[in-house]
Amino acid sequence: MKLGSIEKTIQVIDLLSNNPHGLRLSEISSMLNIHPSSTHHILRTLLPHDYVSQDGDSKKYSLGFRFVEIGSRMLGNLDIRKIAGRYLRELHENCGEAVHLAILRDGHVIYIDKTEKPGRLSLATYIGFSTDAYAAAGGKVLLSELPREDIMAMYRERPFRVFGKNTITDVHRLLEELEKVRNQGYAIDDEEYYEGVRCVAAPIRAGGRIVASLSITGSIFRMTMKRIDRELKDLVMRKAEEISSEMK
Repeated sequence: MKLGSIEKTIQVIDLLSNNPHGLRLSEISSMLNIHPSSTHHILRTLLPHDYVSQDGDSKKYSLGFRFVEIGSRMLGNLDIRKIAGRYLRELHENCGEAVHLAILRDGHVIYIDKTEKPGRLSLATYIGFSTDAYAAAGGKVLLSELPREDIMAMYRERPFRVFGKNTITDVHRLLEELEKVRNQGYAIDDEEYYEGVRCVAAPIRAGGRIVASLSITGSIFRMTMKRIDRELKDLVMRKAEEISSEMK
């Protein structure tokens, strides 16, 4: 493939990743402003290798299971996921809420492990889910030790999206929040990503630097600010420290 074709292929993959219910060829072509014949060529190249699949009835294209296989291999190779597994389960048993393990990539928080109880608050998060770091407690923890100039550069041309009623939408407000996170050792998401949901997160360190975040997420009715202050913040920080002690 020529460089231009590779770039277009990446655009197609990114578009399909954000449209899990699938898109028709004409929709992909229109949304990416790529000629239908080029779009067709890209899809037909990816299809035999299971990077995309096509529904026989709707004719819509979606990502193939090849990406699941690749993602599983990547996650399986993450030492932190192997080390943190039992601590996630212990934390979940202690608090009864959803527990996430996350890392930072290009300003996005990516969830690499999750433990939750069926029947409790249903979250749209899943292993491999990513979102803007500034809108999540785990993400703010991961951003908290980056230099100020790195944060400014990261959000110079990147707009702040509004998710919940309390989403941070200004880089200066974000910098203030990150300083607070550094000082107290944990971060709180108070209906910043999901309305009706709170989260508290703490840093996991290796070699003195933050490499991941551990978080507890639940309904505002169960995770009151009083409960976070009296119980959950100390619980998540303690478990994060236990994981950190095993990191090399």
